[in-house]
Amino acid sequence: MIRLVYVSKATNEMSSDLLMELLKQSREKNSRLGLSGMLLYGGGNFLQIIEGEKETVEALYEIILADKRHEECVLIDKSDIQERTFGEWSMGFELLKEEDISDIQGYTEFLTRAMRPKEIAIKPDNILGLLYSFKKSF
Repeated sequence: MIRLVYVSKATNEMSSDLLMELLKQSREKNSRLGLSGMLLYGGGNFLQIIEGEKETVEALYEIILADKRHEECVLIDKSDIQERTFGEWSMGFELLKEEDISDIQGYTEFLTRAMRPKEIAIKPDNILGLLYSFKKSF
């Protein structure tokens, strides 16, 4: 199994309705494919972690790269894993605001101000720390 983490910039601001539709689609597809993970959205950026069998995760990532709802996709991490961290979530999701995350370990300002994905990806340990700390808070 592998985990894959990427960050990207939304091509347009995502309304709550659009985000809920994206979440519904992601959960259905991930359940069908045996994938788990979490999607964070804030500051016009997406941050996603996907866990599952290598071939399945890589095939989904190719589809994600072609999705017109986002751009400037930057791979932050792709690692072998022994077990899932987000196994119970076909796709956890949170629309984040600064007050939601400012005290979470690994907090990064990418969720609260416009930053380019390459700028965010400079600190992969902070991004991974944010994802895992956020999961622990639920």
